Amino acid sequence: MKNRKYLIFVNFVAIASGMLIGYAIRFSWQVFPYKGIAPLEPYIQFSVFSAIVWSAMLHSNKIYRGKKFINPCLEFSQIIQSSFYSGVIISAITFFYRGFSYSRIAVILGIFISFALISMIYLVLSGFSASGDTVFLLIGNRENLRSIVKRLMLHGTPKDRIIFCQSEKLEEILAEKSRQLDPESIYVIVCLDDIHKIQEIGNICSKYDIHLLVYPKDTHIFLGGGNIEEIDGIPFITTHALPLESWHNRVIKRFFDIVLSILFLTVSIPLLITTAIFIKLSSPGPVFFIQERIGYKNRRFKMVKFRTMKFGSENILPYTIENDTRITGIGKLLRAFNIDELPQFFNVLKSDMSIVGPRPISTKDRGFFLTPGFNERMKILPGMTGWAQVHGLRGGQIEPEERFRYDLYYAENWSIWLDFAIIVFTLIPLRRQV
Repeated sequence: MKNRKYLIFVNFVAIASGMLIGYAIRFSWQVFPYKGIAPLEPYIQFSVFSAIVWSAMLHSNKIYRGKKFINPCLEFSQIIQSSFYSGVIISAITFFYRGFSYSRIAVILGIFISFALISMIYLVLSGFSASGDTVFLLIGNRENLRSIVKRLMLHGTPKDRIIFCQSEKLEEILAEKSRQLDPESIYVIVCLDDIHKIQEIGNICSKYDIHLLVYPKDTHIFLGGGNIEEIDGIPFITTHALPLESWHNRVIKRFFDIVLSILFLTVSIPLLITTAIFIKLSSPGPVFFIQERIGYKNRRFKMVKFRTMKFGSENILPYTIENDTRITGIGKLLRAFNIDELPQFFNVLKSDMSIVGPRPISTKDRGFFLTPGFNERMKILPGMTGWAQVHGLRGGQIEPEERFRYDLYYAENWSIWLDFAIIVFTLIPLRRQV
């Protein structure tokens, strides 16, 4: 989706259609009080107006801007945000407008249906956002560029299109690649100490009209990514206060944690009872697995899960291995659908955890304590799911520093919209993670 101008038209049609479907449902379904059938023309006009407002809001959130690297979960959070504010504006207009009395039920139905339509359109099209048609030429130490390779593969780039090369041979390679490919589909990524060498590479890229990306070698200092600020054109990488260090953001997040936890627990009561019965019947031992974890500001708490292993084997190292024979038959099923995590909603209600946040670390996983970024990570509540988990980084001691990068990015870029998007991507995984 490098060029997404066509999305403007697609979303416009979807929003207008959704508003009209809301009208049709309101006045055709017998579940609503019958007050006659309202004239269609005012609703057609209103649906077009709603589509204009909604499209403008999506545009202001840069949804239609062409991008090389697209993160579906992050962009979906922007769609949620745009849709919320659009819905507020549309609802307010129908309340204050006196030229015609619109049905509130029709308007609300239309807003929800329109949101569902543009969400489905985006989530389907996000599968085509991979950068598999692009060639990346990497210059620098392979170890320093390891994280970049992972990110490129995460965005759908095949391994054979990620090419390490020496700076001395760059011009020769670019001359050959430029004859074979559109220069727009060639990127050069540089991670070097020598600023003069980087300038030389920049000149070569300019000669062939090739994109150049400079990756700071010491970027590990800013595991969360940092922010770019500049003084008269001179760029600086800076850190800033975490959004969740502000009391009003913590109140918003806590409010939704409580509401969603109560909702999830209420809906899942039959599932919780059934799961507990099956665990008890399938193997001897308690229904729940309780483990001490480290949470907000290094406070310890007891995290609750459904037991998925044979009793007594949960405390035997290593905690997570492939094809683990310690996992019971029902445990495999519970883990496959994340049902074993449901009791953690009680931890959320106790304020030990949040629904979304970095996964809490076991007090016995001491390897994490020395990982760069550990203290920053502890400044926010741990979560049942998180930014790292929806990107495939989960379980045991798997790449702790890489996980912390994602966790700190989440901490530095938190919004309630991002939380909602992470929840959706947890429930409906949309791409194979690397």
